[in-house]
Amino acid sequence: MKKKTFSIALCIVLGLIQVQAENGKSGPRSTPSEKSVPVVHNILSNKLPIKLLTTIKKNYSSYWITSLYKETANGKISYHITVENPDQIIKLSASHPAANWTIRHVVPKDQAAS
Repeated sequence: MKKKTFSIALCIVLGLIQVQAENGKSGPRSTPSEKSVPVVHNILSNKLPIKLLTTIKKNYSSYWITSLYKETANGKISYHITVENPDQIIKLSASHPAANWTIRHVVPKDQAAS
């Protein structure tokens, strides 16, 4: 009788652990307000939303792209790009679906090397 009761209790506990794991909870201290870790993916320029890509082609045609990535955090998508020319490096960001680039940082090339 004791073996049977122990086996049933063990099955119930293991079932509860599996349900918690499938729901994405790491334990009893998890709360719904915990923020997820951002997921970052390098992307090619042709994977940008068309409005963002058009703005880059129009306003930064004399620049080349040295870095481009997509960041997803808490269901929100943002894009980050670095463009440069012989004189300066410009870092821009945009949140999707706003699709407007915001200049985060501009560095003249002579300062970037030091």
